[in-house]
Amino acid sequence: MIDPKRKAAEQILLTLEQTGYEAYLVGGCVRDQLLHRQPQDYDIATNAHPTNVQQLFARTIPTGIKHGTVTVIIQGIPIEVTTFRIESDYQDHRHPNQVEFVSSLKEDLARRDFTINAMALDLRGKLYDYHGGLQDLRQKRIRTVGNPKDRFTEDPLRMIRAARFLSQLQFSLTKEARESICQLKEKCIHLSVERVIAELEKIWLSPATSQGIALLSTCDLFSYLPPFAKWKRRTISENELKKLDPIQDRILSWAYFLYLCIGKTEKLSNYLSQLRLSSQDKKQITACYQLACYQPIPTTETDGKKWLLKYGIENSLRAIQLRGLIETEPTQQKIDHFSKWWNEMPVKQLSDLAVNGRDLIQAIQRPGGAWVKQKLNDLLEQVALGILPNHKEQLLKEGCKIETTNHS
Repeated sequence: MIDPKRKAAEQILLTLEQTGYEAYLVGGCVRDQLLHRQPQDYDIATNAHPTNVQQLFARTIPTGIKHGTVTVIIQGIPIEVTTFRIESDYQDHRHPNQVEFVSSLKEDLARRDFTINAMALDLRGKLYDYHGGLQDLRQKRIRTVGNPKDRFTEDPLRMIRAARFLSQLQFSLTKEARESICQLKEKCIHLSVERVIAELEKIWLSPATSQGIALLSTCDLFSYLPPFAKWKRRTISENELKKLDPIQDRILSWAYFLYLCIGKTEKLSNYLSQLRLSSQDKKQITACYQLACYQPIPTTETDGKKWLLKYGIENSLRAIQLRGLIETEPTQQKIDHFSKWWNEMPVKQLSDLAVNGRDLIQAIQRPGGAWVKQKLNDLLEQVALGILPNHKEQLLKEGCKIETTNHS
């Protein structure tokens, strides 16, 4: 089955070629195709000027028109189309002060970061590789296009991208690139938190997370990377880093990484607030971290089910896994027990109960208040533990009885 994104990209290539322009797939999609991986996105480079691209297609967005990029929408699929360009004078260590549109694909590819990202494919599948990218792919090597000091000085984020490719591809980094990263690490202070976090998010979801984090750690980039540069951090051992690799859950990766950086602290919220993550992410990371660090994990079925009612299955399983990572203890049996207990529970949240607050107020003939939620939680626990059936009449009867006992 043809990838719809690929089909949209090929349609754009064909339109540009039929109008007399050159157009090529470039960057990560070419690299991934040569590695027999499914590309996430497709990028196109062309000698067509951005205004010409806008005229050729019905739906476009001028996402980066100043730098030659127009997003073309084909059947709802966005594809970035960028005019061949060369760049110079990166005074803000991110954006070039000068962008010059050129007519040569070769010149355009020469401005890119790594050789494995500096290849192009035309519509007929012909490969354009001026920097030995295919050879580097075969040798599983990450090498910069040209002098690594120049590439990393232009945009220090490329140092973090090198770490990300180590994690994603499990390649090796050339000695020259590694030495340049260690020498130029101070330039990372100019990066934005958002750009750093975006790269770390990709590292968490990679098969060899530890390889990328090890580069950032051994070259001491964390001392200059926002926001970590401000933190007083622990020294992370190789064995601790290796434990990141099997983690498939980004929330657990963040929680464990934070523990590796700052250890056990009650000031977690201060650190989390600097990461520019969503409120939901911060809430889940906090729950995982605090449960693992400060709460004894139940061992009995009754206590385990009460814990599950209070914290939910996701938070519970993450906390068990984080505790296992911190204390180097087996967790599978605990995970199995908690999963079994969760599945056995006939109710897991208040909305599962056969009664609601209005039912209780009518049955007890008392104005609503905080007592209603407390009573519902009591009933929820009894049904979850199998003490009461989830039947409306019996729950109301029990609710009235508890009320009489509590207020006689």
